[in-house]
Amino acid sequence: MTGRQKIIWGIAGLALAGVIGLTTADQLILRDPKILPGVHVANVDVGGLYPDEAEGKLRKIADELKTRSILVADADNLWQIQPGDIDFSLDVKGSIAAAYSAGRNESFVQRWQTMLKGQERPISRIPATVGFNREKLVRFLAGLASQTDREPRNAVLQVASNNKSVIRIPAVVGRKLNVEKTVDRALKASAQELFPPIDLVFDQRPPQVTDEHFKGIDSVLASFTTYFKPWDEDRNANLRLAAGRIHGTVLKPGEVFSYNSIVGHRNQKEGFRMAPVILDGKLVPDLGGGVCQVSSTLYNAVLLADLEIVDRSNHGRAIGYVPLGFDATVVDGQIDFKFRNNLKRPILLQATVTESELVFAVLGNAKDSPPPIELDYVVHKVIELVEIKQTDPTLEAGKEVIDESPQRGFRVSTYRIRTINGKQVSQLLYTDDYDPVNRIIKIGTKGLPPSSTEPAPKQPAGVSPPKPGTSAVKPKPSATGTITLNGTINPPKANSPTTR
Repeated sequence: MTGRQKIIWGIAGLALAGVIGLTTADQLILRDPKILPGVHVANVDVGGLYPDEAEGKLRKIADELKTRSILVADADNLWQIQPGDIDFSLDVKGSIAAAYSAGRNESFVQRWQTMLKGQERPISRIPATVGFNREKLVRFLAGLASQTDREPRNAVLQVASNNKSVIRIPAVVGRKLNVEKTVDRALKASAQELFPPIDLVFDQRPPQVTDEHFKGIDSVLASFTTYFKPWDEDRNANLRLAAGRIHGTVLKPGEVFSYNSIVGHRNQKEGFRMAPVILDGKLVPDLGGGVCQVSSTLYNAVLLADLEIVDRSNHGRAIGYVPLGFDATVVDGQIDFKFRNNLKRPILLQATVTESELVFAVLGNAKDSPPPIELDYVVHKVIELVEIKQTDPTLEAGKEVIDESPQRGFRVSTYRIRTINGKQVSQLLYTDDYDPVNRIIKIGTKGLPPSSTEPAPKQPAGVSPPKPGTSAVKPKPSATGTITLNGTINPPKANSPTTR
C-alpha cells in the first residue's frame, strides 16, 4: 500500500468515525427525555424541561390566568369577560405531548446543520390545545353589537350662511360586528397566546355618497327662494317629497336633468297626496298637487346659474309663487322639465324646505360661476276676465257664490340678461300665454221651477274686451319684473290662488 493510499484510507476512516459519532450523538438527543430547547406552548417557554415539569409550569400559568378577565376590544373601547363565563379550557397534557414531539421529526441533516453552525435551535411555537363554549361567546358578542355597530353616513355639502360658499361634512364608513369571524379569530389567537384579548372583527358598510361624489364642488353658483302657505298640509307634503327626491342630485358635464325621471310617478304608492292642481284652467284636487312649485323654483335657480334649458312649459293660467312667465309646469308622464349641465364641471342640486320656504341652490366649482344675471319679463297683452252667472239647483234660491277667485290672462315674454364685460346681453327665453280665470257667480235655484235660460255673461263695468294684437301696460303682479342672482319672491298674500 503506497503512502497516498494510506492517506486516503485514513481520511475515509475519520469520516466514517465522524458520521458514526454524529449519528450516535443524534440518537442520544432524540432519546433525551427533555423537551428540546427553544420549544414554546403558545407563549409559554417549556424548552429543556422534562414533560412533567413543563406540564406543571403550563398548568400553573393557566390556573393563574383563569382568575383574570379576558379583554374584548375594538379601536376605542374595552369590555371584559371571565374565562369561566365561556367555559374556557386548556388541554395541558395534549399541549405538552405536542411540545415534546417538536423538532424530533426533523431530518438528521436539519438538526446537525443547526448544531454545527453553532446556532441555537430556532424557537418552535406549538399551538396550545384550547377550547371554549362557542355558543356562550357568540351570545356575549351579540350583546355588544348595539354598542359597536355604526350606520354609514353620507358625505354632505351645506350652503354657508353667506349663501356663496359651502360647508363640507365628510362621509363616515359604517360597520357591523361580525360575530362568527370574531369567534374564529379568538380561537386561533388563543392557541398562540394564552388568554389574549379578543379583537372584534367588523364588516365595513360604505356610505352611498362618498367625499369623491362632491369632488370639485366648492361654491354656490345660484339659488332661488319661493314661499308657500304652511297650513296646507297635503300640498306641502307633496312639495317636500318632490324636493327631497331632487336634493343631492349631481349632474356631470353634458348630463340632462329630467324632473319626471328624478321625482318619479305622483301616486299614492309613492307617497303623494291629493291637493289642488290646475286642470283645463280650473283648480281641482289631484295626486301630487304642489309639485309644480318645486319645478318652478328649480327652473329659476337653473336660469340664474346660466344652465341650458332643454324642455319647459308654462301653466295654463298665471300662478302666484314666481314672477309672471317664470313658472315651469310638470305633468306625470306627459309634461317634463329638463335642463342640461353645460358647464365644464359637475353641479349639485340642493333643496331646503322650511315651514314656509322652498330654496333651491345650484352648487358647483367657483371657476364655473355665472356672470351677473337678471331675469326680466315683458307683458304684451292683458286679457281681462268676464263675469259669468250660472244657476245652481243645489244652492238655496237667491243665494250667490263666487266659484273661484278670478284673475286676468296675459301674453308675456321672458328674458335672461347677462352682464358680460360691462355690457348687457339679452336672451329671449319664452313667449307664453296665460288664460284668464273668469268670475263665475253661482246663483241658487233650489226649489224654483226650471228655467230654460241661463244668466248671460257680464262684462266688467267700463271694460271692453281686448282687441287682438293690442299691447297693454304691465299688470301688477305679486313680484317685480326683474329677478337678480340668488333672488327671492315675496310670500304670497292670503288671497293668492293656491296652485300646483
